[in-house]
Amino acid sequence: MKKNSVNLKEEKGEKSRSATRKPQISESTGAVRSPASGTALKIIAGTLIAAVVVCGVVAGCYFFKKNPIEKKYHVLNADGTTMELTSEELKTSLSGDVFFQGVKIDGIDVSGKTKKEAVSLLSSALTEKPSEVDIKLSYNGEELPLDISSLKLENNAEEIVAEAFSYARPSEEATAEELVDCYGKMQGLKTAPKEYQTAFTVNTDGLSVIIHGMLDQYDQEVKEAEIESFDTETCEFVISESQVGCKVDIDKAIKDTKDLLDSRTYKGVVTVESEICEPESSSEELKASFGLISSSSSITTSDSNRNHNINITCEKLDGLIIQPGESFSFNTYIGQRTSDKGYKVAGIILGGKAEKGLGGGICQVSSMIFQSVCKADLQVDERHPHEWPSTYCPIGTDATVDYGSADFRFTNSSEYPIVIHAFYNDEETKVTVEIYGHLFDDGVYIDLVSSGGRTGESAGVIYEADPEVPVGTVYNSHPAHDAQSAVCYKVWYDKDGNEIKRDKCCYSYYPSIPAYVDVGVLNPDGSLATMDPETGEITSEIPDESTDPSDTPDTTPDTTPDTTPGTTPDTTPDTTPDTTPDTTPGTKPDDPPANPPENQQENPPENPPQNQPENQPDQGDSQGSEDQNNNSSEEQ
Repeated sequence: MKKNSVNLKEEKGEKSRSATRKPQISESTGAVRSPASGTALKIIAGTLIAAVVVCGVVAGCYFFKKNPIEKKYHVLNADGTTMELTSEELKTSLSGDVFFQGVKIDGIDVSGKTKKEAVSLLSSALTEKPSEVDIKLSYNGEELPLDISSLKLENNAEEIVAEAFSYARPSEEATAEELVDCYGKMQGLKTAPKEYQTAFTVNTDGLSVIIHGMLDQYDQEVKEAEIESFDTETCEFVISESQVGCKVDIDKAIKDTKDLLDSRTYKGVVTVESEICEPESSSEELKASFGLISSSSSITTSDSNRNHNINITCEKLDGLIIQPGESFSFNTYIGQRTSDKGYKVAGIILGGKAEKGLGGGICQVSSMIFQSVCKADLQVDERHPHEWPSTYCPIGTDATVDYGSADFRFTNSSEYPIVIHAFYNDEETKVTVEIYGHLFDDGVYIDLVSSGGRTGESAGVIYEADPEVPVGTVYNSHPAHDAQSAVCYKVWYDKDGNEIKRDKCCYSYYPSIPAYVDVGVLNPDGSLATMDPETGEITSEIPDESTDPSDTPDTTPDTTPDTTPGTTPDTTPDTTPDTTPDTTPGTKPDDPPANPPENQQENPPENPPQNQPENQPDQGDSQGSEDQNNNSSEEQ
């Protein structure tokens, strides 16, 4: 009930408010209209006004887009008055096919004339052709007669008419500022007329040919001293002499001569300008800045075949010039090592064993190149260490090569050409590779320092049965090599031998290679005995013989290292970096095959085998790398 009473009150209140709204009477018609209808009319009127405004704005934009208001520019007339003209008005005032007021040619006023009319006026007043032309070119105090008799002297009236007509006329692409400038020049003609003069002259192209023929001999480019070649006998660069240059301004001489003729001056002297150009450096300065950058040497062996391979490789490398940015590949440049190229059979590494093959030994050359490249601070692109350290150089400074596989490559990363000087000294059995080029500043030089050692990986022993050797015969076919690693540094020194800095050059890893022990298994009756591959012991019974039992060979291999030539296997891993291939394997009666593979990893002979003949010198670990400062091996 309470709720309904409230509603009733609200309804009564609404009715009372409605009752208070008085109807409005239109003043024009006297019609009665309610307040709601007046509000609607206001909304409609506002909408119509807004639409009219929008339409006006759109129409205005369209109008101004189609008919933009052009900017006007202030210009000055000849009488001192100023005007404001648009770009189009300026172009119109500067156009036309008649001369502007104030243009004269040969004293004749051609204002308001067409070009054709001007040429006609000038033709009737042309001067006579000159009877003699005497013009000389003065160069370096000497007067050179200019003979232009081969050229035809012609009046240049049409050329001058065209030049005079184009004065103060704008180009098609002229800007507003350029139009204003041309208008000012055109108005200036009215108070200060411009005069042109015709003359008997020659064609510029023909004159250019004659003057070039006279002066080209004096125009010399400056010549800098240059490296032409390298003398491997004297170890010196062959350098060409520098030459002072002279820049003759021939173009100006041609223009000045043409201007002289165009001014109706047929006798006179044209001074030829020139400039002396000094070279930036002399041959003496170049010689002083080029020389030996680095050198690496090492002792070879008494193996004549191996030394022969080293020698012919050095002969091919000697004198090779490598330009800045140019790369060198050992395998590409030397090529495949074949007998047709003169290579002989010598020690190589094949499958972790010392074997023989064509080209054996040339890794010693590639290793010396690698060392010298590092000492010359050049960019090494590819380098591989051997399967075990080499005795002819410090550990970590070798570089093996194998045609079609391992290569040694570097790039001349300097700004100057370099030369490789490689040679073999037979009397000293020594190979040397030197690099010549631009010397380091202030006597600075680089040396190599390397350090390395065993990694703890034991090499072990592998026993192999030999069916061609009598049972009981045991020999070492290859010594063991424990795994080793090494780091090589480039050490920079000043001229007094003080260390400046050291940079890491390369890292080398030499894997462990087990000793190979061959055990004979051929029984006296032609049958084959059985061998235990773990111990190398003969496990089968040896057939009885009529000989004394004491003659039966001992089939148990001795694991004590062998220090004298014999048949006992050496099962103790080699603890010394040994890089000399065992080219005379123990007591095995047969030699290596007569035609070994050509493309295997080349390496110099290892330490002498136990059964080495007495007339072969023991190089052993006494071999060391000798560098430019002869201290590389001592620093190891």
